[in-house]
Amino acid sequence: MIRQLRNTSQNNDPSKTEIISPKRSSVNSLFEETSYRAIKVAQRRKWTFIGSVLFVLVLGVSFIIYNNIAKNKESKLAAEFASIDMIYNQENLAFQKLAEAAKDKLPQDASPDYSNSMALFAQYALDHPAEPSGWQAAVRAASYFMTKGQNIKAKEVLESIESYVNKFPLVEIRVRTALASLYAEEQNSQKAIEELKRVEEIPSNPLPNQARLLKGQILFLSGNKPEAQKVFNQIISTTSEASSLDISGQTSQIQQQAKIWLSYIDL
Repeated sequence: MIRQLRNTSQNNDPSKTEIISPKRSSVNSLFEETSYRAIKVAQRRKWTFIGSVLFVLVLGVSFIIYNNIAKNKESKLAAEFASIDMIYNQENLAFQKLAEAAKDKLPQDASPDYSNSMALFAQYALDHPAEPSGWQAAVRAASYFMTKGQNIKAKEVLESIESYVNKFPLVEIRVRTALASLYAEEQNSQKAIEELKRVEEIPSNPLPNQARLLKGQILFLSGNKPEAQKVFNQIISTTSEASSLDISGQTSQIQQQAKIWLSYIDL
């Protein structure tokens, strides 16, 4: 009996009962918090990845759409230019047939009538002044108009593309030089010289003396002989322009012309 009571008291002893270890509880809480953070990080990475994929997808689709639009535009421009060029070729062919039929009886100054194609080229340039094909059309039309004495039409076409060709030196040189000639024809010497100064200052201009020669001629014809003399002397004293680009000896020819004009001043 005594032994039984003793065993019962030992079993009821609070010191003998199982309790949860505080250390073990802290570890569990830390593990749960760490797991929660890991899950949140994983979720953020998942959404970041999804967002990146969607961004790349949208960007790719936008590029494809833009590329298709650009290609369609280029195709339309090329087709329109080709149709005008076809009219030009037909005009040329008509003249050849006329010449064959006339059997050398055509006047020496006879030439093809390109009025229809050049009018279309001019309109094409006015409609597409920022496009390289528009510049080509403008130069072709302006050259034709100038040979026919239609300077107003030539100036209108060239002025429409003037502000778009400044990143293409060879085109800019041709356009501005032609405009300078047209302004000189209108007795607008100041505007002509301004255009030629811009041509002179183009860094990649292989022959700035060509612009100087025209500038000197305009100054001379407008009565400003002292300034013209300075320009012609500058051309004659220039020796640095001879290069591989000057295959036909244009530099020496320009200098020779400058000497001739200079002799007129001395008379």
